[in-house]
Amino acid sequence: MPMSQRQRGRQSVSNSSSSSTNLYPELKPLPQAHAPLSCRDPSQAVPFDMSILTISHRKEVSSIKALIVGGGIAGLSLAVMMDLAGIEYEILERTTGDEPSMGSALALGPPVLRLLEQMGLLENIKRVSKEVSGMTVVDSEARKLGRLEGMDPSRYGYPYRIMTRSAFLKVLLDRIPEGNIHRGKTVIETHQNPNGVFCRCSDGRTYYGDIIVGADGAQSLTRERMFMQLKEQGKLPDVDMEPSIYEHVTITGVSEKLDPKLYPSVQDDKAEFRVIYSKDMPYSFWYLPVVDDQVAWGISCHVATPKQQFHSYSEKPGMPVSISGSSPVGVVDPAMFPAPLNRSASSTRIANDWHTPAPDFEEKYKDLLDARCAMGSGTVRDFVKATPRSRISGVDLEERLYKTWYSGRIVLIGDACHQDLIVGGQGGIQSLLDGVCLVNLLYDMEYNTPDEIVRAFKKYHAKRSTVAKSSIGETNSMDKIFHGQGFYAGMMRKLLFSTVWTFNMNNDRFNCNRPQLSFLPFVEDRATSKANKQKVSTRLVRNKILTP
Repeated sequence: MPMSQRQRGRQSVSNSSSSSTNLYPELKPLPQAHAPLSCRDPSQAVPFDMSILTISHRKEVSSIKALIVGGGIAGLSLAVMMDLAGIEYEILERTTGDEPSMGSALALGPPVLRLLEQMGLLENIKRVSKEVSGMTVVDSEARKLGRLEGMDPSRYGYPYRIMTRSAFLKVLLDRIPEGNIHRGKTVIETHQNPNGVFCRCSDGRTYYGDIIVGADGAQSLTRERMFMQLKEQGKLPDVDMEPSIYEHVTITGVSEKLDPKLYPSVQDDKAEFRVIYSKDMPYSFWYLPVVDDQVAWGISCHVATPKQQFHSYSEKPGMPVSISGSSPVGVVDPAMFPAPLNRSASSTRIANDWHTPAPDFEEKYKDLLDARCAMGSGTVRDFVKATPRSRISGVDLEERLYKTWYSGRIVLIGDACHQDLIVGGQGGIQSLLDGVCLVNLLYDMEYNTPDEIVRAFKKYHAKRSTVAKSSIGETNSMDKIFHGQGFYAGMMRKLLFSTVWTFNMNNDRFNCNRPQLSFLPFVEDRATSKANKQKVSTRLVRNKILTP
């Protein structure tokens, strides 16, 4: 298929971007941290790529190109949605694909399964997942302390389904054209001006587009660079400059294939979620069978002494913080902080990457690992031992909602702008909900001017930030129920397992929000508890393809 004039222009400029500046010696470059959209004088424009001019052009289907930084759940699912919308994109992913499969189980429920059915992915998901039959809380002797029944599929149209994180990523990857994802790409520089954006990677390659989507997780370098620019302009809110506080630790893994004779329930069609709770300790152990006779498991812990991390955009670091190990409390040396555009600095040893192998943990959590296994013989230590050490990750977690989600042509999704604790199982769901909201707004833009892009990002933030805040609140409550100590936490646990109607009220609030891509035919609402109303694409209505 012959290249369009737009594509030829991109290719020629990308091959000779270094010489383009010499063609316009009279043009003055913008400052390093320029104010997005503030350049109204054409003589101040940076001619880094004259092929991506978008000002005052009517938007066609493929006239927006997105650079998606991050190829995790948020980035890949967004890419599939953009592909369905006809939006051009490239994914810049720092991993090579040869790393060990890390992470554990992923739960997807009614808020996103209807969307995934519309995207044509539901049948593939069913093949790699199991329906969750319920959650049982047990003690160290496998005695039942309480139980919650699984989701009634008729109530919201779908049950909750559990799968490994790697299995879901493969379902998404199978829908991504090979040429659209670039691996081994660590983005070290991001720039924008009224004409477009570009990302420069550590290997020297530069990628051009119209918008940048930061889908690079809780330690988002896209967010860090954007915040540094806003801070230099005096536009970054104080709340976003606060250091990160890590009060939670999770250790996760997926076992090798287990012997069904020893663990009969691994072959059950449905998966029972089991949680070992210790009332004397601020941690819990959860496990459940997944496909291929494997067991996904995890340890969730609330730490007594939180870790603190300052970022390059944090305000005036220098107050006393806790130093990891046996060192006393000390004062942070400002010299230890890297220059802007480098990875965040920390005064403690913080494991903030899901690809970080877990340190030795067997002795610390000995009482949990020696607990009886409620799905087979022996103790839970047995299937932990059946998990290759290289595939066990240990991560420090922060729960946080950032106030700033976008700036000019750069926008954040998923953990880059809101972070849930793993105990609530909301991380993947909220990332998908971010994606569908953002793609619907991009598709409906009539023009692709900078102002229109900012208007779409503003609507995206307004629609999603309130829901993300509620999700963080719910997962925080769940964490207190399972890891809290004392009378109040005990009452909350009793209330959870005894008052079904309040549990259903919370479920209704979340599970009746089942959005879809507004430009595709809607999937029939088969639920008794109907989904929230959704309008069809305003662009299709505007073009008289559909009626509202």
